[in-house]
Amino acid sequence: MQIDRRGRARPHRPAIAGNMPFVALYPSARLALWGLRYWAACTGQGRCPSLLLRDVYASAGVPLAPFNIDRLMRIFLIAARHPPALGCPACTRLTDDEAELLNAMINAQGGDGVGLEPIMTAWLPPEAAQTAGAVLEGYSRLMLDAGYDLSSDRVPVLERAPVGSRLH
Repeated sequence: MQIDRRGRARPHRPAIAGNMPFVALYPSARLALWGLRYWAACTGQGRCPSLLLRDVYASAGVPLAPFNIDRLMRIFLIAARHPPALGCPACTRLTDDEAELLNAMINAQGGDGVGLEPIMTAWLPPEAAQTAGAVLEGYSRLMLDAGYDLSSDRVPVLERAPVGSRLH
């Protein structure tokens, strides 16, 4: 067991591997990665990802996550020597770069954010890597503060719609 920055015990979990099935990720990790994938897919098609990101993360109880996702991805867009390989939201397997980003987020949630800048230098120049590392750490902490521990299969209990309410 590891102890996180809040003093809670965290199970020691093997690292996430590239080519791992997306559905094998814990739900929190899927949510974290989905936002990055969705942003990349939308902007690659010339569409704005803001509205759906805002709605999805607000309903998940992490309303500030889209700002961090946007900032991180814009750093990659503007400064990357080569951007990380991100699949589309429907991709069934993780890329090596996605696995690296998720492992970095898990480490940041466990209190080890020191290792983020060297990971970012694989894609970015030093100044941009420093900023991107801080943004990725912020995104990781937002997720954890909302109850989304990327190394655990537990997710927060969200408020349910009132009994008798209908979708249509």
